[in-house]
Amino acid sequence: MLRAVVPHRLALAIALALMLGCAGRAASVPRTGRAIGDVTLVGARSGDGGAIKRGLGLVYARDNGQPFARFLVAQDERRIASFYVRRGYFSAAVTSEITTHDRISDVTFTIVPGERAKLVRVDVLGAPEGDDAVSAAALRALIPIADGAPFDHATWEAASPQLPAALHEAGYARATVEAMVLADKQRAEAVIRVTVTPGPVSTFGEVTWRDVPDGLTDAVRARLAFAPGDRYRPGALDETRAALYALGRFALVRLESDRDPSDNVVDVTITVAESPRHELRLGGGFGLDSLAVEARALAQYAVAAWPWPLTSTRLDLRPALVVQRTDRTLSPRINAGVTLERLDLVRPRYTGAVEASFSYLEVEAYASYGPRLRLSARTPTFAGVATATAGAQVGVTGYTGLSKALDDDLIERLGLLGFDRVGALDQILVLDLRDDTVAPRRGGYVELRAEEGVATDGDSYLRLLPDARAYQRLGPVTVALRARAGLLRGDAPATRRFFGGGASGYRGLPERQLSPFAERVVDGDTLRVPYGGTALLELSGELRVPLPDVPVVDLPIAGAMFVDGGDVTQSWAALALDHLHWALGLGLRVPTPIGAVRLDVAYRMTRFGDGEPRAHERFAVHLSVGEAF
Repeated sequence: MLRAVVPHRLALAIALALMLGCAGRAASVPRTGRAIGDVTLVGARSGDGGAIKRGLGLVYARDNGQPFARFLVAQDERRIASFYVRRGYFSAAVTSEITTHDRISDVTFTIVPGERAKLVRVDVLGAPEGDDAVSAAALRALIPIADGAPFDHATWEAASPQLPAALHEAGYARATVEAMVLADKQRAEAVIRVTVTPGPVSTFGEVTWRDVPDGLTDAVRARLAFAPGDRYRPGALDETRAALYALGRFALVRLESDRDPSDNVVDVTITVAESPRHELRLGGGFGLDSLAVEARALAQYAVAAWPWPLTSTRLDLRPALVVQRTDRTLSPRINAGVTLERLDLVRPRYTGAVEASFSYLEVEAYASYGPRLRLSARTPTFAGVATATAGAQVGVTGYTGLSKALDDDLIERLGLLGFDRVGALDQILVLDLRDDTVAPRRGGYVELRAEEGVATDGDSYLRLLPDARAYQRLGPVTVALRARAGLLRGDAPATRRFFGGGASGYRGLPERQLSPFAERVVDGDTLRVPYGGTALLELSGELRVPLPDVPVVDLPIAGAMFVDGGDVTQSWAALALDHLHWALGLGLRVPTPIGAVRLDVAYRMTRFGDGEPRAHERFAVHLSVGEAF
């Protein structure tokens, strides 16, 4: 059993809200007339009562302090009967009884649903001959009620628009469908009759463009999902519209198809409105754990179609400040850069970029700084799920502010003397099968990052970082799983080493604290700083559960239970599945437009004693934005 300790002020507010909610549902006697009391359903099928009551006029009037009226009873009788008729109970009968006491009227509805009708058959008349995509059998298959199965009008109503849509998608631009349900109350049977008037097969005709900016004509034309003479298909219009929006240059895309009844050719007019070319973004964020507080800011200016029509330029400034909670030590971080991005590089929908940046990053063991230049190319999204990025970069990294916990041998081994001059190739492969990128509930995600680098002295390294995630919805609960690994081979810069811990990794420790660490006594004080490892493994499982609404907050708060495991070591051989750090935790999620505001509290179950990171600290708290994975 899980118990939550609630601050007394919040508990009082919740109690008052619940009392007010209950008072709002109780029968209050109006100044004139009678009040509405209990509304009771007798004979309703199991599980139907709540859905029926939510749609009753009597319940709505009672909850809003309105007086009793007999016409509401008659209306609700028809509503209840309609509820069952739509579910196939064609002979459903409803009667009512009104009992009055102390100026309060209770109403009891007695329901006799009768026998539920079965679907005898579906007759499809007039379907095109010789076209398997929209044959009578194919159209029948779009109605998900089997012959002999219980009839449900809502299921039929949801399926019926798919019939003309299937005909239009098959090229029958002027197809019409008439359908009716023939109900037999005595036999409790239903027959669906569908009459199709397909008309001729249509093709795409002339394409007319309007208001396309100079220099974008070829890019717009390359995103057409159809050509004149192709068989007409509304889906091709939708694909074209989505591709033009994805170009990132248009605030409005409108496609109008002219279905002239005098011929079988559908002309298309495409009208676009250019987005504002200049954009300024200002923002910020925060992160909090049991060790530090981090504040982040963002200033970004972008201009489209400069210096060339297919090129955009973006300036970024991302400062951050980390404050250690123990001694209030300040650690500044900054990244500034300029990026030129080119659309349709070599081929349509391929993107190229040139990025020049400078960064300063202060961490526990050292501060690193230096410039970097990166060239990259990105493929379009294949099949809507897969993308690939390849890049080449050169950079110089210097180090300063070395911690006194580092001895001379470790400083030399990490390469913290002088400057690292490195050239590297990097690749990113992504397969994204999630149903939602912000709050996924089902699907999967796989990412592989690889980097091969060479320093000016000839030393080389290989860095691999695969990441796999899976999501499955079980009713209102979402099960989320993640496995991430890292491998570093060769003589790599210190900045490429792995660290674990934090709100998006192993939550049993603060950010970067899951790592090999250096320890040294200086002036009577023991200094311990993490410096990173060459092997990483993180395993996570999470149950995400919606919580009952809290009236005071009026937000759909969700909860989470999670278990995290992981380790960062000096070598891959030193990783042991039976010797990982493990932590259990609970969390709360409050949705916002930019992602969930997340509070997680983790309890370390293993490896918390002497010689371990943050020895004897069992709890870790993380406050951040966005799901952990």
